[in-house]
Amino acid sequence: MHTPEPPADADLPRRLNLKEFALRAGALRGRVPVSALPRLASSLHAEPGQLTELRAMWELQGMVRYDAADRAQPLLRLRVQAELPMLCQRCLQRCWHAVEDTVVLRLVDEEPELDAEELESEEEAFCARHPVDLAELVEDQLILALPLVPMHDSCPQALPTRAGEAPAQASPFAVLAGLRKPN
Repeated sequence: MHTPEPPADADLPRRLNLKEFALRAGALRGRVPVSALPRLASSLHAEPGQLTELRAMWELQGMVRYDAADRAQPLLRLRVQAELPMLCQRCLQRCWHAVEDTVVLRLVDEEPELDAEELESEEEAFCARHPVDLAELVEDQLILALPLVPMHDSCPQALPTRAGEAPAQASPFAVLAGLRKPN
């Protein structure tokens, strides 16, 4: 099955009423230049000119779920995708990290208390009392999807050692040998 290419870069809505969007079962998708997401861009390992070439894809789908009392609960599904340059914390070289994340947001008027039921919920409660900037919502989700400690699966070059030393294949007991008292 072929997924159609998202539309070309376009400005994301700056004031989107999420509840109305969800109740209408709205759907939006597109691409945004990573350079247009300043908080995300500042955490990446790339030259400024490279960021204008990078794109993040996003999809926003509104839906409604009805509870047992037939009350409508508006929901949003936000999906983000990008290939982002980060600094490997093992070899200190650039590594590319594929971000693909989906979150379901339960739209509420007030922030709920963080009780056990709320913590175990599959959806995240999101206060949608005011219109939101969709670019900020997409940027937030991309930032949340980044690894805490980015690393290559396997670094492309040997890790640096002290000058003139070959990488040691030391025995785990080598330290104990140095502690042994001479007879």
